[in-house]
Amino acid sequence: MSQEPTVDQLIEAAHDRAASDDPLDLLDAVLALTRDLAGRTDAAVDQVVRQARDAGYSWTVIGERLGVSRQAARQRYADRVAQPSATVGLIRGRDLQSALAAALAAAEADQLAEAGTEHLLLGLLTDGVAAATLEQLGVSRDKIRDASHRLFDYPTQPAGAGKPAFSAEAQAALHGAEQLATERTPTCAPVAVTTPQLLAVIATNPGSRARRVLNDLGVDVADIKRLLHCYINVPRTPFGRRSRRGRPGKKQPDRCSFCGHARSEERRLVAGPDVWICAECVALCQEILAEPADTGGMR
Repeated sequence: MSQEPTVDQLIEAAHDRAASDDPLDLLDAVLALTRDLAGRTDAAVDQVVRQARDAGYSWTVIGERLGVSRQAARQRYADRVAQPSATVGLIRGRDLQSALAAALAAAEADQLAEAGTEHLLLGLLTDGVAAATLEQLGVSRDKIRDASHRLFDYPTQPAGAGKPAFSAEAQAALHGAEQLATERTPTCAPVAVTTPQLLAVIATNPGSRARRVLNDLGVDVADIKRLLHCYINVPRTPFGRRSRRGRPGKKQPDRCSFCGHARSEERRLVAGPDVWICAECVALCQEILAEPADTGGMR
């Protein structure tokens, strides 16, 4: 087993990843590295807890080893270990598959051995909701390429024979997208990972190469969150909706079935068969449907 990285090694890796020698840029890079490590640790714990459950150990015994109560262990891990490990059982949408292929092709065009999250950002402009979102915010392939070559020191010599592979940061982003899709997919539906989840993960990771490109282009991450809200903010319940059940005798407010916001004077809702949709979600749907069929709008 390889030795855990020392503090000096982590800081050295953060220097390689940081946009500059500014302490705040270094802090962003260290935070991104520690998030990557934490994500891998969580995945390892999930996998071993799953193995313990498959071997017949109770939540009480597992909780004792984790240093928590049986109830806490079950609440934290029951849904997570019920899902197959890694990507088994997950479906990658066609838009995401096209984006990943385009990302690897972009890294190969840059003569790199690895495709980073900046290449994932390039790939996301290929198809799907993420492409429509980025285009709406004025992001183009040329702008991403220019910013990437300005921010990062790409080697002047070709990487050599062989196709590029995804970097550790890019793999962590894909894993994060899979986790997000799993958490936000109704339990009655298959888990499909698409471009909105991947864009949400790479755009909200401070210090990631993709985030630095977006910052360089002046893109407000809050705008990305707003445009993706209806696609990734679905609570994990049996039917994918927030429960309307409350205390007996107390009427719960009607909510948009897509973004979950309650009806208010500012937010009007349109009713359907056991569903509601707010004006903001209607407007976003109109924007997506207004895109030509070959530009990657959701169809």
